[in-house]
Amino acid sequence: MSQFEYVAVLISIIVGLALTQILRGVGRMVTTKDGPRPYWVHLVWTFYLFFLIVMFWWWEFQLRTVDWSLWVYLVVITYATLLFFVSLVVQPGKLDGISSYREYYYSNRRWIFGLFICIPLWDFVDTITKGANYFLSFGTEYLIIQVIQIIGYAVAIVTQNERYHKIFATVWMIIISSFMFRTFLVID
Repeated sequence: MSQFEYVAVLISIIVGLALTQILRGVGRMVTTKDGPRPYWVHLVWTFYLFFLIVMFWWWEFQLRTVDWSLWVYLVVITYATLLFFVSLVVQPGKLDGISSYREYYYSNRRWIFGLFICIPLWDFVDTITKGANYFLSFGTEYLIIQVIQIIGYAVAIVTQNERYHKIFATVWMIIISSFMFRTFLVID
């Protein structure tokens, strides 16, 4: 077993748990007749998180060439753990007291987007940890996208304005999908 294979096992387990939480939540939406009604904005963020987790796992394969240290390992494990915690908030394990996902989304938006803000902030730490050349290889588009999402999430925390949430969810999915497919389409 290579060093990368060894360290990737725990990362893969955490990522698998995050995906399980998302898939279980969506499955519950589909199979529970008398449960909370789905809300499309919540579903967009659920899909975004699913997409983000899959892309994290896909991109982390590139780390097979990284010189592993305890620090790099802790940074990557923390990133995976953060994705897991976001999945717990976006798709709750229990539906007790939840009458609609619209209500759930707006009443938990501070937690949802508070944790979403942690992702680009931690991504900076993760990217810098892998070296200055690695960080600079992403160019200015990476920095611009990180700043846009931090600002967008911050506004989503403070406003309950449904129009903002609908527009932000839609526009953000377009922006991030374009960036991810152009950046991460092929593993080097």
